[in-house]
Amino acid sequence: MEVYNGPHLIIKYEQECSRLTSTWKSSPPNDLEYRKELIEHLNIAQKIKPSQIIWLLESLTFKVGDVTKKWVDENISAPILRAGFVGKNQDGFDQVVFIVGKDVLAYIEIMDIFKENTSNSFKPKIFATEIESIKWLSQDVNTKDSKSKEQKLAITFKGTDDDGKVVFELRQQATNFDGTINLFKIILEQNQFMRNNVEKYSSLTPREKETLKYIIKGCTNNQISEKMHVSPHTIRTHRNRIWQKLEIKHFRDCLKYESFFN
Repeated sequence: MEVYNGPHLIIKYEQECSRLTSTWKSSPPNDLEYRKELIEHLNIAQKIKPSQIIWLLESLTFKVGDVTKKWVDENISAPILRAGFVGKNQDGFDQVVFIVGKDVLAYIEIMDIFKENTSNSFKPKIFATEIESIKWLSQDVNTKDSKSKEQKLAITFKGTDDDGKVVFELRQQATNFDGTINLFKIILEQNQFMRNNVEKYSSLTPREKETLKYIIKGCTNNQISEKMHVSPHTIRTHRNRIWQKLEIKHFRDCLKYESFFN
């Protein structure tokens, strides 16, 4: 259900899963317009009190300045966190997710709002696609309140069929079956991606691999330079070489390499 359609932002609410989805349909031209749209988001969130929030950054190219970052932290994020209606995942992440856009710099500026030294202490999750984010949010909803009732997954090898294909039998609670199938699909897709891209990944130096790991976690250049004890210029050089060696153009593409670190 659409609850807001402003100059730059569209907000929808799914009552059955208590999920608020905010989509930048166009990029605001200045800080004032950016703040106005975020105030609308805050008012709606405080009224509806969703347990999950999704931000779609696909069309956002606006670069948030330091003053506005602080304003967002104090006037938007902090009130939502204090209200307590947003859920928290078992791994410590809040049920607030960001779907990265094509403009890497705009994305980095947005995520800078959630540095460790901010007052709100939000820990959002980052995804390349909305489908992946919904899977993560849905799994949390399905398992958070029923952990004690979990049933072990039984997998039985049944041989091969007439075409020589391997056949397995899965036994799982009906309520968890969709999640189990999705998990297998994700594992197979990750395995195939690793097989297809292992040469590219192997071409990275140890320091480039370490840099890539921090990039995937959503760290900024300054944060990575502090963790690796090198200059931000060195990290920028590592980023450029990683992009070249992996033959990627957008930040979202590098997220696929997370499987190499799992």
